[in-house]
Amino acid sequence: MQKILKVKQAIKRKFPVIERNESLRAAINLMTQADASVLVVKAEGELIGILTVSDVMHGLANDYDLEQTMISTFMTECTVDGKNARGKSCIQLDEDQDVMSAIKVMYEGGINHLLVTGAKNQPLGVVSNLELIKLMATN
Repeated sequence: MQKILKVKQAIKRKFPVIERNESLRAAINLMTQADASVLVVKAEGELIGILTVSDVMHGLANDYDLEQTMISTFMTECTVDGKNARGKSCIQLDEDQDVMSAIKVMYEGGINHLLVTGAKNQPLGVVSNLELIKLMATN
């Protein structure tokens, strides 16, 4: 019988956080220091989105000013309750979701990171496609 792996087994619960009014340069510096491909974006203590390497590359490719451009210009907004989404929205999964479902969601959505939520839709962390693959390889 095959063991069912859960998303919570691959969550990065400690993740770099940046405020939405920080600059593109600040985001690049934080990603470099944390060796991270995703940052969690907060405003007034609330999670409001994620910023991925792809988002940063979009900013750079479109000649955004490194010092003057706020990351809120091109970050991916998250709607934790799934309602009232504006623009593109990050995708979230419950921590008890099975890994294969998460992989299918990522593949079909063309995304590399998921916001993971727990009880009462509270954000718990972020999971990447690489972390899910590593989990599958070790089990």
